[in-house]
Amino acid sequence: MRMVTSRRRESGVTLIELMVGLLVGMLLTLAIFEVMATFEGRKRTLTSVNDIEHAGQLALYKIDGWLRSAGAGLPQSAAYAYGCPVYASKSKTQLLPLTKPLDAPFASVNPGTSGVFRVAPVMILPNQTTPGVSKKPSDVLVVMIAPGDSGTAVPFSELGVATSSSLGVQNTVDFSPNDLVLVADQQSLPGGAKQPCMVEQVSSTFTTGSTPPLTLSGDYHEPSISNASLTSYSSSAVAIKLGNVASSRPPTFMLLGVGNDNVLYSYDLLHTTADAPQAQAEGVFEMHALYGVDTNNDGKVDAWVSPSTGDFSVSALSAGDAIAAMRLNQIKAIRVGLILRTSLAEKDAVTTSPLSLFADLKDLHLDYPRDLNEEEQHFRYRTMDTTIPVRNNSFK
Repeated sequence: MRMVTSRRRESGVTLIELMVGLLVGMLLTLAIFEVMATFEGRKRTLTSVNDIEHAGQLALYKIDGWLRSAGAGLPQSAAYAYGCPVYASKSKTQLLPLTKPLDAPFASVNPGTSGVFRVAPVMILPNQTTPGVSKKPSDVLVVMIAPGDSGTAVPFSELGVATSSSLGVQNTVDFSPNDLVLVADQQSLPGGAKQPCMVEQVSSTFTTGSTPPLTLSGDYHEPSISNASLTSYSSSAVAIKLGNVASSRPPTFMLLGVGNDNVLYSYDLLHTTADAPQAQAEGVFEMHALYGVDTNNDGKVDAWVSPSTGDFSVSALSAGDAIAAMRLNQIKAIRVGLILRTSLAEKDAVTTSPLSLFADLKDLHLDYPRDLNEEEQHFRYRTMDTTIPVRNNSFK
């Protein structure tokens, strides 16, 4: 009797009990995994949205800094220099006007006639990059800045002339070794077109305040660039300090635009800091911009205008005449709009179409509606726009 009781006490679970236990365990495991997957999905969504918001804030912060400084150090008192075509060379290689397409994403950039960039604080080149992710045109900004101690236009002396290696300026007090200078002529070409402006470099052996002329040499010195030549300048020419290539204060002649992989890139047109496009911010799907212009000369923005047509199109602002210079001077603000997109797609469609920039200007047909296809609706987006004053844009 005792033997039977002992055997009953030592017996294990039945097969049915074991199967029930495994089933309960599997259900609990599936439930836990489902909760974890849901939590991870929400966490990923929240993180990705936070990431693009931070990326957008970073992008706008950088753009804001550049545009607020746009025009600094340029000759605000020298109307003859506004809109002049920039000619520059480095190490015997012509940089401006462009002789070949730029590197991606700026390969399609066309600033006007024959690759000519003109002196102006800021210009918008509409629809001149096509980001690989968006596959829709996006705008490019051209920004020109010289350091705060630059910008003084030093005239040539009455008997002064430019030679292949010197400038006959009235004095050399404002110049230092390895300064970059912009040589501009106050006389226009026949018909009123602007004379070319050449970027040249002060010799490294030059002594500040020494007796004129201002001697030239170095990587950025070239007596002739394309159809421009130093010896062609008249005695009414000026030399304008742009910055110093041997210090941390070179001039900024740059492009800003969206490239592949939702990245905002910059490009140094003068190659003072880098020879290739540089990534500035991630998550930027598209960028679009408008001009804020002063129509009655009171120093305030009276109207928003498109950079695609009319008086403020690229062709109009790049005409190189007095009217184009006046239009450039009317630009008092830039309104920049960004579309930001997460990097990972969601299982279900999470964004409705269309997105919209500048919606408050819809009645003026200046808004930008962006239709999203079925695939694009599986990503999350944010739109941001800001108005940035161009504080250094004025001449008399």
